[in-house]
Formats: sequence, C-alpha cells, structure tokens
Amino acid sequence: MIPESKLIQSELTIRELSLPEDVLLARKSLVRWLALSLGFIMPNESRKLLLDILEVLIEFHLKKQSPTTKDIIARMEELAKEKQNPKAIYYHLQRLTSLGLLNRKKGLYSLGNGQESNLSQIFRGFYLKKFDQSFGNIGTALEKLEKSYY
Repeated sequence: MIPESKLIQSELTIRELSLPEDVLLARKSLVRWLALSLGFIMPNESRKLLLDILEVLIEFHLKKQSPTTKDIIARMEELAKEKQNPKAIYYHLQRLTSLGLLNRKKGLYSLGNGQESNLSQIFRGFYLKKFDQSFGNIGTALEKLEKSYY
C-alpha cells in the first residue's frame, strides 16, 4: 500500500466562481471572494481571521511596505478595534509562508518573492509554479504508465 498522506506536499484548489456586482462593491467581499476562489477557505466557512490577515497583507503590499508580525497585529487591532490573538495570526502567517505565497526575510513579510508589485501576477505566478511542479510529476507518472503497457 502506498503511504499517500506522506506523499502529499501541498494541495491546490482553484474554484471557478462567478463575480457578481455586489462582491465588487466592498473590499471585505472581494477579499472573501478571493480567499474562496483561491481555496484558502471553504464555502460557508465563518473563520474571519485569515481574511483579515489577507486584507492587511494586501494593504501593506499596495503601500509598498514589508511589515513585521507586530505591524500586522497592530494594523489588525486598529481595524478591528479589539485585541488580536498573536499566536493565531502567526500560525496563519506561517501557513501562507510554507505554501510559498508569503515570503519572510529578516522578519519582514512580503507577498510572493517581494519583487513583483502586481497582485494578479503574484497570485498567478504562485499557482502556475505549483501547477507546473505537480504536472511535472504527473507527466513522469503517465509516461511510466504508458511504457508499462508495452
């Protein structure tokens, strides 16, 4: 038996969602739509923390700033007007970093590799790289499978 769970390096989910006009009207709606479309959250999921983190990361990115964890927490507390759980925030930052969407250098976070400024290109590049890696292995497996029939 193949130990499948040990083979999984990451999972990629892209959902094809319609983009209704009402979603385009509010920043929070757009962030939620993006997170759902990119597979960061599940449909009907009520977790708000990851959405708030994404919104703050996008805000810092658009201001061309690379925040520290403390900067992110402070901005989230400013927006929510309430104390935040640093461990939970750090957990999500680590998760986004381990996925490769977020980069951390010398305690400073940046989306993507920190060089690209266009958000669309950052997210597209992240997923294309992951898909290319996955399809490289899939191609190798298919070629081996084809040869096994001869």
